[in-house]
Amino acid sequence: MDNELERTLSRFRQAVLEFVGTVETSANFPRESFLAKVGNSLAEVYASALRLPLVEPDTPETNDAPFRTQEWGTLFNSLREKIGSHDGYWTVFDSTDKCDLVQGSLAGDISEIYSDLKDALLILQAGAPDRDSLCALGQTHARSPRSYPRPSC
Repeated sequence: MDNELERTLSRFRQAVLEFVGTVETSANFPRESFLAKVGNSLAEVYASALRLPLVEPDTPETNDAPFRTQEWGTLFNSLREKIGSHDGYWTVFDSTDKCDLVQGSLAGDISEIYSDLKDALLILQAGAPDRDSLCALGQTHARSPRSYPRPSC
């Protein structure tokens, strides 16, 4: 692996560890501090993920980790309680369609991102070939419920 790719992966790994650690220790923070900390760490994850190169895998298939529904539900309920009345928000999922507003949940969003990033950490720690790891990182969102097709308006 070249030095630039190594630095890029290292920055991404650190950003993911910060986000995952913040979510896992959410009970240690007041709501406003938690939301600020999780927002800042998520911005760093996003910024560092944009620097990851697009690649084709070295091996024909990878072992996908199953989506852990029960673990996700426990985390979601914990975060929903933590965030309280600030949890819900309204959004339009596809602004090109004339759709009604849809209610979203910060706890749900954070839980799904956490699950994807926790899987990304497992991929990075599994010792898969570099190109396989990068390819899998780019596909972790595919297992998230948020990536399922939305009902039409």
